[in-house]
Amino acid sequence: MNKKAVEYLELIIDKGEAETIALAEELNADAVLIDDLKARKIAKLRGLNITGSIGILLDAKDRGLVSEVKPLLEELMKKKIRIRKELYNHALELANEKRG
Repeated sequence: MNKKAVEYLELIIDKGEAETIALAEELNADAVLIDDLKARKIAKLRGLNITGSIGILLDAKDRGLVSEVKPLLEELMKKKIRIRKELYNHALELANEKRG
């Protein structure tokens, strides 16, 4: 892994996200899984395709691997994963689980 790239990125984002971005670049990865907003912006600026946990859940539903996204989002929030209300509602809309 490019240690200089990681050291540079660590000036702006956490080590885990820095290593994720550097490794994705090194491997020419098709996409990178990042939830942190600042790290997502940096990855996008560096030309990486990004997805987050919610994107993975929506894809799993589209593929029939899970039947509902809502209980999984609720479980993430119970485990102290922060999900903005607007993002939560948008995810439910995309999953066709928005009621009312």
